[in-house]
Order: sequence, then C-alpha cells, then structure tokens
Amino acid sequence: MELLKQEEIASVTLFDLRISEGELMVYENCIEFVLNSCSEKQIYELTGCENREELASYQNDLRSLIKTIMNIEYLPEKYKD
Repeated sequence: MELLKQEEIASVTLFDLRISEGELMVYENCIEFVLNSCSEKQIYELTGCENREELASYQNDLRSLIKTIMNIEYLPEKYKD
C-alpha cells in the first residue's frame, strides 16, 4: 500500500491510496470475520462503528470495488453473483 495524497476536510481526512486487489480482499475478509464473530459492543470497540449495519456498509463498498476492478476469471467465487 502506498499513500499518494491526503487531504483534511473539516474533521475528516481523505486518502488517495495505491492498493492491490489482494489487500482489498484481506480487509473485506477481516470485516466479515468481525461481523460474524463480534457483538455490537465489540464491533464498536474494535472499529468505532456505531453498529453492525455501519460496518456492513463498509464491507459492501469494498465488495463492490473488488467486483468492479477484478477480472472476472480471477474473481474468487465468494464475489461472484
């Protein structure tokens, strides 16, 4: 992973990153593990997300990105519709 640029807007820092599809899949799988293994309280403590739905929305964003960028023949089965 490589940081290309960062920008602060109000109280949020936005990052432009160079990242591989493998790294994206690792992050998506980590979120899946947390969603399947942790209570709401643990999710908040680990991630700062207010609830399971907020964390799941980040996971869905990653899944959509993975499906968009990867060649279908190399896409793992779990990402195929």
